[in-house]
Amino acid sequence: MSEYQYYEWQRLESPLAIAEQNAVDALSSHIEVSSMQASVSYNWSSFSHDPMKVLAKYFDSYLYFANWGSYDLAFSFPKGLIDAAPLEVYFDEDHVNITVIEDRLILKFGKQDEEGYGGDYAEQGYLSTLSRLRDDIIQGDYRVLYIAWLNAMSERSSWYEEDEDDPENFYQDPEPPIPAGLNKLTLPLQTFVDAFEVDPFLVSAAAERSPNLLPLKKTAFDSVINNLSRQETNNFLLKIANAEPGAVASLRKKLRSFDKPSETVKTKPRTIGELLKRAEELEEIENKRLAEEVHKKYIARMKKLEKDEDKLWLSVERILAGGAKAKLYDEATVVLESLHELAEFKGEGFRFKTQIRAFAKQYDRRLALIERWKKRNWI
Repeated sequence: MSEYQYYEWQRLESPLAIAEQNAVDALSSHIEVSSMQASVSYNWSSFSHDPMKVLAKYFDSYLYFANWGSYDLAFSFPKGLIDAAPLEVYFDEDHVNITVIEDRLILKFGKQDEEGYGGDYAEQGYLSTLSRLRDDIIQGDYRVLYIAWLNAMSERSSWYEEDEDDPENFYQDPEPPIPAGLNKLTLPLQTFVDAFEVDPFLVSAAAERSPNLLPLKKTAFDSVINNLSRQETNNFLLKIANAEPGAVASLRKKLRSFDKPSETVKTKPRTIGELLKRAEELEEIENKRLAEEVHKKYIARMKKLEKDEDKLWLSVERILAGGAKAKLYDEATVVLESLHELAEFKGEGFRFKTQIRAFAKQYDRRLALIERWKKRNWI
């Protein structure tokens, strides 16, 4: 299998200037560049520059995947737009981390699947959706960080042996602050869960303690904008007029800071072991529900077959009477498979085989037909 790598960067606020577009275009001989986006793919080579430095210098979001199992998502923030300290509790060196490049904060999510990538490269259209998570983080919505932490812990549990006598037992570590809204994921969050292959039952387990997310006030800006000082207003206007990256998001964040924060109910953090165990319980419950659903559908189908049983036997006789043709043999055998399943359901296997033997005796010269039934152990 040939190698495949895909790189994509997006600008989320002001467009790239012509000089910036030209600079990005010069990074690769076949990179595709527009005022808001750049992408390039490789089959036998790779991007010769540091994609994170390209992100920091020119863009706001970045996506990378390779068919050997690597997958990266990253966001770039101007310094001061977000506070990195509250994010650190969700960090894991191999899965979520933050660095400083070109005077910007780079938040990166990563995964490595040892089995390689088996999809259809649909992820090439994911970045526009995933990029909306950047604004969530700016507004203090850390659900994607918590989900990424869950995924990291799930991966660690696959190779970490539990030892209850070990005082540093990984399974006894507490979860970080759980954000609101895990019980109702947005499209970008669900896309993240799918792209990073996060265990949905683990997310559901975590969501059991997650309060509902209060909707952002869409019309509150006009009532709080007067809280800005004249100097703050001028600073924001100047940044927006100069198309400074993060200016609009920074203004919105400041305006929302004037809202009185809602009271949150603090609960005792669960351990990693408790979350993993609850995820297993939820998966078992769901598997049982699905099995019951399949069984109910099976019973309903058998009841319907039972009502039509006589007609089905007559249809087999009619089909076989149509002549010695392979198409008719197949058609009759399909009907007989349903009748055999019904006989097994009713405990009338002997009756079914008796009828089959009668057909076999009647059409004993049709060797191809008889061979079909022998393969199914009907005769």
